[in-house]
Amino acid sequence: MRTRGNLITERSGVNYVRDVVEKAGCLLKEINLQHDFGHDATMMLVVDGEVRPREVAVQIKSGVSYISRTTCRLPATASHIHFWAEHDLVTLGVVYDPAENLAWWIDLQTAARQFRVANTKVGATFNFEKRLWNRFDQSDFSSILVPTLLGEAPNVSLERLSTWVMDADIETHDLGVRTIRSRYYREAAAWDCLIKAFKSRPANQLTLNLPIALAKLLGHDDIGYYSNEIPNDIRASAIAEVLTFDVDEIAKLISMLPDDEDFQRPSVSYSLMPLFGQSSESARVLSAIRDSDKFAPSVRQVARGLFEWCQRDPIRWRFWRRDSGKIL
Repeated sequence: MRTRGNLITERSGVNYVRDVVEKAGCLLKEINLQHDFGHDATMMLVVDGEVRPREVAVQIKSGVSYISRTTCRLPATASHIHFWAEHDLVTLGVVYDPAENLAWWIDLQTAARQFRVANTKVGATFNFEKRLWNRFDQSDFSSILVPTLLGEAPNVSLERLSTWVMDADIETHDLGVRTIRSRYYREAAAWDCLIKAFKSRPANQLTLNLPIALAKLLGHDDIGYYSNEIPNDIRASAIAEVLTFDVDEIAKLISMLPDDEDFQRPSVSYSLMPLFGQSSESARVLSAIRDSDKFAPSVRQVARGLFEWCQRDPIRWRFWRRDSGKIL
């Protein structure tokens, strides 16, 4: 009697996942084949010996046919996609490469829900990249995946996050920005990293979470202040650097704004007003953008509207000034 050809490969993937999960102190409950309708196992998350009230389902694929040098693939029928999208449990897809003894993960529930928006009755293959943060191994399971599943920021070093922020992959960039903003905002190196990224990367390689962090650094009643949470010398130095933003930086910021926003509360554009009205140079900067053929007409139009607001209501506009030297 011979075993099913791919049984050993399948089991190697399940065993790898079990080893990672259990070495992290969490619990894996394998689902019997007769009850397998799209989940191979579920995980109970345990942090510092405390079982968290969060259970996560896992679908595992194993073998070289699911792996390339830079990507993973996870095929699914229409019924699988419906099952993952509608299930009460968050579902992770894990693809294991026996040759490398490594695996990578994808939020399969979110992928299934997004796919079903336009495709309700067909199957698909979910292709996803091997990124700097989605490796399924013991170290990153504890420091990245578990916090993510619990709604917390990944617990990784600032040095590593800095490489994420500068990565060409926009999702990796955004995760790096959000995690630095959450975990390391008290450190000068964090602000150096964010400011450098904003100044050096083109607009299409940035997400709005970065300028929002800078606006919060400057202070905004709607999105908060870092006034009592960052040492004054670190915050003052970072603010001074942001105040050097000139025509190119402000034009870049304008180009990132949603097309349908109008600078009214509680819009994203309104949240970024400390960056537009930050100094006595704002009117000059905005008029320079308005008058320059270097920038897209849509950018020039927004700059024109902001300049007119500045001229029409200078008292209110001064509310956004951050060049007084006083830390708000």
